[in-house]
Amino acid sequence: MDAADFIDSTTGTLIPTLEHASAFVPAPLPPKIDLGSIALSMASAMQAIGELKGACRRLQNPYVLVRPLQRREALTSSAMEGTFTTDDELLLAEAGVKTNPDDSTREVYNYLDALSSSLEMLDKLPISHRVLKSAHQTLLSGLSGARGANKRPGEYKKEQNWIGGITIDKARFVPPPAAETMTCMDQLEAYINRETTDFPTPLIDLALVHYQIEAIHPFADGNGRVGRMLISLMAVHSGLLDMPILYMSPTLEKYKNNYIDLMYGVSSRGAWAEWINFFFEKLAESCREAIEIIDRLIDLQAEYRAKAANLGRSAGAITLVDHLFERPALTVRDAQRRLNVTYPAAKNTIDKLVEAEILIPFEGIYPKLFIAPAIVRISRPK
Repeated sequence: MDAADFIDSTTGTLIPTLEHASAFVPAPLPPKIDLGSIALSMASAMQAIGELKGACRRLQNPYVLVRPLQRREALTSSAMEGTFTTDDELLLAEAGVKTNPDDSTREVYNYLDALSSSLEMLDKLPISHRVLKSAHQTLLSGLSGARGANKRPGEYKKEQNWIGGITIDKARFVPPPAAETMTCMDQLEAYINRETTDFPTPLIDLALVHYQIEAIHPFADGNGRVGRMLISLMAVHSGLLDMPILYMSPTLEKYKNNYIDLMYGVSSRGAWAEWINFFFEKLAESCREAIEIIDRLIDLQAEYRAKAANLGRSAGAITLVDHLFERPALTVRDAQRRLNVTYPAAKNTIDKLVEAEILIPFEGIYPKLFIAPAIVRISRPK
């Protein structure tokens, strides 16, 4: 890390760390912000949030939107860290029919699990060390030693980490040493849960807190994914959105280099306005993309319900169609439990949905799995 880049002492402090390198310790939030320099992008972001909330009201069951968006988020947030899997592999893991997925698929599935469990924790807890550590533990659970077991799942780092470069002397950015990490995270937790939130606004907080946790880099691994997950958690926790439907990784992934450069600019030059304007622009873009997905979901669900209604004695078929928009893969046993019918009756309903080209069998899997490929494609990262 080139210490000469760090010309704004108000954003943080350089301190010595191992191998005679310097580490950056960010100053506590909030910084001084020129609201005039971010006013236009903030107004656009607030408008986009409002439009997304309105679009959700057009769904008969808004929660049919949550899982497709979460699946899309998990795939792209993981891809940003070099972890790749496919829609099909993720669906198999979700359906529980593939008991030993590879590490990449397990990591992406873990992201889904961590996101869902963290949102459930917010019903009883504030955003806190406990919530973030629990998310991290889930994120790295069940992985091989190289991928997670040796990365202190659920605990803050005990050794110095760095970003970019094989060795610390080649690193682009060196976050706080382990000894300073707890203090930084205590300050961040206190800021998120402060009693007054008049300024900065909850919307600005999304940008500030995301930068801050990335600058602290508190975990040995998984920091980017936990940091992007935190955006979604804060949007719900702060009341900006009524349900977890803001997921920015698919948008940020398209601008990954700029995303990283602008956060570095905050640390080195105090370029808060540049970062916040970028963040708001991408938040608005994320909202627009989610609205497009909502429109496609509404159209496809209406089409599939009409097909199911034409199958004769179609109540069960319509029930399964609605279920598929939450979980686009199921076995006959899943259908049996969902419909509370006999196994042959559930199999008959699935067969009708196959004939209607809503479901297709997934070959080579036992118990036999059926998927709704068009629903999967709706949430596929573009």
